[in-house]
Amino acid sequence: MRRVTEETTLREVIEAAGMESYAYLVDPNMKPDADAGEEERKLWDEVLRGRSFGELTVAETQKLFSSWNVPSMVEGFQYLLERTQQGKLVYPIRSPEEEAKMGENKPVIMAFPVEKKSPFVLVCPGGGYGNVCSIVEGFPIAKALNELGYGAFILYYRVGEQAKAPNPQDDVARAVGFLLDRAEEFRLEPEGYGILGFSAGGHLAASFGTESLGFKKYGLPKPGAMILGYPVITMKDATHGGSRQNLLGKEREDDEACRRQFSIEEQVTAEFPRTYVWQCKEDNLVPAVNSRLLTERLSAFGISYAHEVFPGEDHGWGLGTGTAAEGWVKRAVDFCFGMR
Repeated sequence: MRRVTEETTLREVIEAAGMESYAYLVDPNMKPDADAGEEERKLWDEVLRGRSFGELTVAETQKLFSSWNVPSMVEGFQYLLERTQQGKLVYPIRSPEEEAKMGENKPVIMAFPVEKKSPFVLVCPGGGYGNVCSIVEGFPIAKALNELGYGAFILYYRVGEQAKAPNPQDDVARAVGFLLDRAEEFRLEPEGYGILGFSAGGHLAASFGTESLGFKKYGLPKPGAMILGYPVITMKDATHGGSRQNLLGKEREDDEACRRQFSIEEQVTAEFPRTYVWQCKEDNLVPAVNSRLLTERLSAFGISYAHEVFPGEDHGWGLGTGTAAEGWVKRAVDFCFGMR
């Protein structure tokens, strides 16, 4: 089996994993934002040098996204290759008829169950509702959760032109139902499952913890735990603009009622799950007030939560190996599941 290093390209990982037909699950096909300035475009040109994002090495991706954690990405890719040797990983959550209407990148889950029966955690990587960054917020997290004894399932929800709400929320509901229906097959304890999300994926995860946008709306059991890393929470002024535009669409992003409807702090009730949330104090992409807006509402409803704030302005640490947040996955699991 191939040994992944910092000099391995995303394309080489895809080929080694035999995932050519699901390349988008590994390669988020990143591009500079449409409103990127001249300096940012120059950086992209210098790094890509005429190549696609998938042709970059793991180390080179950090030149574009300085907070991405190279050691944990290498570990995550290596774990992906190990698990591909052990059996099926990719499971569609939609029928072929539904998929035919959904564009190029279909919603699926990647399954990382463990041998012992356990609660499961559905992982929603971030990407501004424009892509799904499993390379930093998916595979490394699945490995960490597996090592702690929990089944992990990475969700590839609809993004980009397919991201208009409630499409991503529908995908979470379909994924949860899929896993609950196959609890025996995947050796899962259906009670008290967790939803884990980062950045825009944190907004998506938190959506499912609300009654109006999530579990109750879809007639599914309430999650037992909510784990959120540097999440987008509000769709109002303190939001991440790209996430709001992709989720609400240009025709709705200025609609105040729509903004409130998809602002998690506006939808929290006493039924919101036990929550662990973390973020850097000066987050340079999603204002840290997002996490505070959530914890203030949780506190108002008497919902148990843990909130960790780390120094710096980084956004996108994922597992966070070698950073101030290192070990957060275990702390989150201990808080959310250790007191069941």
